[in-house]
Amino acid sequence: MPYEFYKVLHLLAILALFTSMGGLAMVAIRGGSDEEKKKARKPLMIIHGVSLIVIFVAGFGLMARLGMMGNGWPTWIFGKLGVWLVLGGASAMLKKPMGATWYLILPVLGAVGAALAVYKPG
Repeated sequence: MPYEFYKVLHLLAILALFTSMGGLAMVAIRGGSDEEKKKARKPLMIIHGVSLIVIFVAGFGLMARLGMMGNGWPTWIFGKLGVWLVLGGASAMLKKPMGATWYLILPVLGAVGAALAVYKPG
């Protein structure tokens, strides 16, 4: 598959991931009974999980197209994997009433991931 395909797929999955996390934060903020929250969270968690998998696979596809699958990965790849792991665990934190705090943290994580991809430090 061409580089452009992987890039569009990667970006689409990132958009879906942030959309699902925004929805999860809203569910946490909104409140309601546990049953209502569970019903609202289920489709958002599915989108969250599928998005994480697609981001991972498309990211490695991009790396392969850029010839980075050799001996050593650049440092910025490890930073992107760290951001990916934190975003993966964020769904558990968005269950709590502190979900509003994640409205501040999530854009910063997105900006860090974007900066690592654009500037490729190290």
